[in-house]
Amino acid sequence: MFLQCLFLAVLSISLIFFQSKYLILVDTPGKEKHKLNNNKNTPLTGGIYLFLAILANTLFTGFEKESFNLVLFLSFFLILGIYSDLNKNFTPRSRLLWQIGLVILLIVFLDLRINKTNVFFLDYFINNNIFNLIFTAFCMLVLLNGSNFCDGVNCNVIGYYLLVTLAIFSSGLPLPMNLMDIEIVLSIFFIFFIFNLFKKYFLGDNGAYLISIFMSIYVIEFINFNNNISSLLALNLLWYPAFENLFSIIRRSLTNAKVQVADRNHLHILIFKTIAKKNSINISNSLTGILLNIFMSIGIFSSIKFYNNNAVLISILLLNIIAYLILYFYFLLINKNLNFSKKTIRATDSKKDITNK
Repeated sequence: MFLQCLFLAVLSISLIFFQSKYLILVDTPGKEKHKLNNNKNTPLTGGIYLFLAILANTLFTGFEKESFNLVLFLSFFLILGIYSDLNKNFTPRSRLLWQIGLVILLIVFLDLRINKTNVFFLDYFINNNIFNLIFTAFCMLVLLNGSNFCDGVNCNVIGYYLLVTLAIFSSGLPLPMNLMDIEIVLSIFFIFFIFNLFKKYFLGDNGAYLISIFMSIYVIEFINFNNNISSLLALNLLWYPAFENLFSIIRRSLTNAKVQVADRNHLHILIFKTIAKKNSINISNSLTGILLNIFMSIGIFSSIKFYNNNAVLISILLLNIIAYLILYFYFLLINKNLNFSKKTIRATDSKKDITNK
């Protein structure tokens, strides 16, 4: 394990040095209004780091057909994510079409399927191959884009998936042999978490794509392998990015917001804006992610404890959503009041200037 962590640390430092020195795949907030100016030239290393770490582990443990297909498709999502990071004119519609195509191919080649949902009207159709393909693809796409939405502050996404992995590990439940050793996954995520905490590098679209696809497969296979687990556990483990995506779609639809315009009203952004009023941007960025990690950990570890109790899992999920909505509208109101106060002060100062003249 020590050698594994040492390799990951060296890999991380090497990527940071190389990308920072030659300005290859670095954050350019000046071109996108929704990014922070102090993020300039920070490497978007997430996907490359995760892919190389997974590839190295696969080479070490031995290539099999399934692992080869996984690495192959992860490389496709990595390329798509890198293209999205580099090409600012890559429209949301084009991204979605490419995502749909790759996710469907991945499901077919990996023979990936959701065996049960513990929702009676869905389970009635789940054995139909076409329905299962569409349903599995939909779930993965919602998680993928939700993870990308959540990747606005340090540690939010990587911390969330680190918690999910830690919860699975702490459950003591068996994992299928074809999955990567969970201790190795934990070390990969933890190393990235530390570097992301201190803003040494970000996930970027490439990292958000890769980690969400990887964890989708991991959780689906984990649930399928353990017949005594309620499949609602998957929903409870991955609810936050999925809900962020669906809630954002509803919000933007109600306000007729343009899809191509960056959304500055995600929960993590509202919390960040509030904290940043009294703290430095760097501290506020990481602190926001850590606070959200703490909040999400309650639901994640509670869910894994009651992994076979449908009633409790549904209750935890509903409480998570209610708590999210309360926090969201609370911080939305705070930010609106702060913006109103700023406008009032500016208007007052303008009148004073006119009077003085």
